[in-house]
Amino acid sequence: MQAFRNLGRAIGISTLAGAALFLTAVTAHAQSKDPDEKQITVKPTDVDHQAAKQATVVYRKAWTGSRPKEVGESKLTFHAGAVPHSQSSSHSDGDNPPRYPGDLNYHGGAVVEFAKSHAIYMLPNGTCPIAVCWGNPEGFLRDLGKSEFIHVTDQYVDRESDNRYTVGQRAFVPYTPPAVPFTDNDMLAVIHAVASVTGETGYGHIYHVFLPPGQDECFDSTFTVCASNVFCAYHSSADFTDIGHILYSVEPYANVIGCQVRPGTPNGTLVDSTNDTVSHELIETITDPDGTGWWNSTGLGMFGQEIADECIFLVPPFYSDPAIIKVRGNLYALQPEYNNRQHACTADN
Repeated sequence: MQAFRNLGRAIGISTLAGAALFLTAVTAHAQSKDPDEKQITVKPTDVDHQAAKQATVVYRKAWTGSRPKEVGESKLTFHAGAVPHSQSSSHSDGDNPPRYPGDLNYHGGAVVEFAKSHAIYMLPNGTCPIAVCWGNPEGFLRDLGKSEFIHVTDQYVDRESDNRYTVGQRAFVPYTPPAVPFTDNDMLAVIHAVASVTGETGYGHIYHVFLPPGQDECFDSTFTVCASNVFCAYHSSADFTDIGHILYSVEPYANVIGCQVRPGTPNGTLVDSTNDTVSHELIETITDPDGTGWWNSTGLGMFGQEIADECIFLVPPFYSDPAIIKVRGNLYALQPEYNNRQHACTADN
C-alpha cells in the first residue's frame, strides 16, 4: 500500500449563562508532571461559535461500547457526500458476526503518519481535577506513543519509525453547565478556540475533548444520538474556513455502564475505561481520519467497521473485556486492534 500523504490542510458557550465574549490564553504549570509543558486556558467567543457553524464536518464515526445498539449504523457514521455504511451493506444491524472475520481494506484516502495529541479538558464551574475526573490520559498517551502496541498502525500508514505519535499542548476550558446537552457543533467551537491559539492544525495534530462526569453531549440539537443513551465516544474531522482541516475526538466520561471496562483491571475502572476509550479513538483516527482510509468493506456483518470496532469483546452484563497489556513497564487494560498481517485482533504489532 502506498499511503496517501497530505501535508495541507464546543462546548458551545453560546448556550451558557454568562458566556465570556473574549478569548484568553495563558500558560501555566499546575497539574503538569513535566515542568516544561505549557498549557493554556481558553474561553471560546462568538467568533468561535460562528466558525463552528460555518465549518464542514467531513467524517464522524461513533463507538457504542457494550451498549445495546439503539440506532442503526447510518446514524452513527457521517461521511460528507457518501452513502452511510449500513445503507451500502446487505447485512442488517441485527447480524451476529464473528469477532474478527476479515481484513481491513484501503480506500485511497488520508492516513496519519505522525501526530501530536492535544488534550482539551472541560471544567464545569471552572474545576475538575484531571486525576479525579479522568485519571492520567496524557501520561497514557505518552506511553502508548512509545510502545510496541502502537506499531500495529505501521502496516496501515506505511511507516515503521518510533515516536511518531506524541503529546502536545494541553488546554483547559472552564464553563458553566448548560441546561441542555452540548452538541458536536459546540465541540467544534471549543476546538476552533484552542487550535486558533496553538496554531496547530492539519493531519499532524489530533484534539481530544474530555467531558467531565455528568456532562451529556449529542450529535445535534435534536438530542437523539447522545452520550447518555447511544455512544461512548467518537472521532471526526472537519474543515474550517479560516484554520483548515482539523482531526478530533470527543470522549464523554467513560466510567459509566456500557462504556466501562470490566472490574478488576490494573488501574481501576475510571483510569482504564478512559484509556481504553481514547486508545480506540486515537488509533481509528490514525488509520481512518476522514472515512477514506482503512475499514472493512468485505461485508460479513462488519461492513464499515474500523481497526478498533472489529475487536470489541464483551462480558456480561455491559462491560468491555480488554486485554491486559504492559506498555513501557506500566499495565493497562486496552482492547486489541485488528491486525491485517495476522488476520486477527492482536495486543501487539
